[in-house]
Order: sequence, then structure tokens, then C-alpha cells
Amino acid sequence: MTSEVVVPIENEQWYSQLIEDCKDIITEAVFTSRWALVEGYHQLGERIVTDSDYNKWEQNKAGLVLQGLAKDINISERSLYYAIQFYEKYPRLDAVAEGERQKLLAEKELRWMVWRYSEAKRNIELGLCEARE
Repeated sequence: MTSEVVVPIENEQWYSQLIEDCKDIITEAVFTSRWALVEGYHQLGERIVTDSDYNKWEQNKAGLVLQGLAKDINISERSLYYAIQFYEKYPRLDAVAEGERQKLLAEKELRWMVWRYSEAKRNIELGLCEARE
């Protein structure tokens, strides 16, 4: 009777490669989803900042327009403020180099936006609040 030597799967080259490929896929998916959220907030900031009527009203109403808008679209004033700041800082998001995008995701405003989105999604999944239409 011959005994077969069993090599732990962790020592198999194909398995190590499978692990690395799966980690790469997850990392890319997370980055892509976060970047899509950043693009959405950038568009939000752009829409507000470039609206001539908003600018006229906001000059006279000292923040009341932004406060009302936040309420009407069901988003926090802080999120709107960060979206505006972000757009003003990076008016051409498409001009940001690929390598610089990871740095952008680490900025305070963007970390906060991604966190708020993740929290809202988690609360909806747990049934703590309803999805906004």
C-alpha cells in the first residue's frame, strides 16, 4: 500500500494565483464604485454652482437656498456643501490623472461622502429607513 503525500492547497501555485486575482478584482470593484460616487457628487456640485438662478438667490438669502435644496432632495446640507467645494476645487474631474484619483478618495470631503453613502445603504438594508426615490 502506497501512501499519497498531500500538499496543502495554500502551497499550490494555481491557488496562490487565484487568491491574488480575486483580491485584485475586489480592490478594483471597490475603487470603481467609490469613484462613481465621487463623479456623482462632482456632477451635483457642478449643477448647483453653474446655475445662474441659484447664484442670484444665494447671494441674497445667505444659505437659505442651499438649506431648502438639501431638504427638498433629501440630502444633508453638509453633503451639498462638500459637493460644491469639491467641484470648485476640481472643476475638471476628467483632467485628474488616474494615479491621483486614489489620493482624491482620501480627502476629507470625499471620505465623508463615501461614508455617508455607505451608512445610508446599510440603514436601508437593515430596514432602519426607507430608500429615497
